[in-house]
Amino acid sequence: MSTRLEQDAEHDNPVLILMISNGAGHIRTSQGIAAALRAAQPSLPVLIADVADYMTPLARFTHVTAYLWLVKHAPAAWDRIDRYQKRQTHTSPEWFYRRGCRGLFKLAGRVRPRALVATEVGCCEIAALIKRDLGTDVPLVAVNNEYDADRAWVQPEVDLYCLVSEQCGAELVRAGAPRERVRAWGAPLAEGFDLPREREEERAAVCRWLALDLQKPLVLIAGGGEGMGRIEEATACLLRLRQPAPQLVVLAGRNERLRSRCERLATNGDGARLRVLGWTGPEQMPRLMHAADLLVSKLGSTFNEAVAAGLPIVAMEPPPGSERVQYRLLDEWQIGCAVRTLDEVVEAVARLLAHPQELGALRERARARRLPDAAPRVASWLGQAVSRRRSGGEPAVGSS
Repeated sequence: MSTRLEQDAEHDNPVLILMISNGAGHIRTSQGIAAALRAAQPSLPVLIADVADYMTPLARFTHVTAYLWLVKHAPAAWDRIDRYQKRQTHTSPEWFYRRGCRGLFKLAGRVRPRALVATEVGCCEIAALIKRDLGTDVPLVAVNNEYDADRAWVQPEVDLYCLVSEQCGAELVRAGAPRERVRAWGAPLAEGFDLPREREEERAAVCRWLALDLQKPLVLIAGGGEGMGRIEEATACLLRLRQPAPQLVVLAGRNERLRSRCERLATNGDGARLRVLGWTGPEQMPRLMHAADLLVSKLGSTFNEAVAAGLPIVAMEPPPGSERVQYRLLDEWQIGCAVRTLDEVVEAVARLLAHPQELGALRERARARRLPDAAPRVASWLGQAVSRRRSGGEPAVGSS
């Protein structure tokens, strides 16, 4: 991603957005902020940099490969690591980031960004180091789309914290973040979730696109960008449902093996009810979510997108980490069903599809929770902060 964008923006002192592609969430957050910046100020150059592209092999192993392996195969070990890490002032030593991401530091020195945005805690630490090493006072916005907060988000170089909830903001304040720099604006989402859509129009368009029956219920099954979770098993179980018999759209992400296995499930005569897609970009995800009746998925960024689309969620208990908070919120906010087994997934889907009033109530409560303007608010604040810095003033932290 970052290579193409560098060619467009690297000579223009861009707004530099740092993300890491260890899942879809940070990618879509970055894309949403970039789109909002371009919409608000078309002349403002924007550069999204995937930190993983600039890591040494060792740094990439520790921060991407090992992380994904632990979450998938050793959740108990990851739980201990995650709980320890959340209490630390740094996720990795400063020297490790400087050496392990030296290509990124060279990029920053070359493009001399006029502002920085970090969409992940390690990226925030790196952005703070970039400000410090370059000796620059450009605005730095830290965007945390998760429902808990690592202490390491708190860096003196950060000018504004954008968080999903007041509770998450209070955690950062207790960890040392200046209260006046903390804003609970919600989750910046990919372009397409920020505007209201007519559900029937989207449903008709999706059914034409995927050759599905407009009159039958539509269930999305998703495992995030990496296709994680018991996607294949859930798909097989839901294909056995007959009353009602939902149409299923599986989103396998970058997991080509999962995509192939799910496609083979259609060979038993249920092919007319099953569609399997790979990586789904920001152009199609809002359309799919607005069209669907129900989502069976892992949580993470998908949780925020589903809330924005008013789409009820059925989710099994996630691995340790911030998704556990979202899992609890499904029942607390009454926007979905938090289940523990595949049998409970099937029971929840069958019950909700058979009781449209209950499903509609979940949908309305999800819509009531949506905060669709987080990305535009971040973009507005950045635009004003950049203008003030150019004119010799300080950014007004509480603006926008």
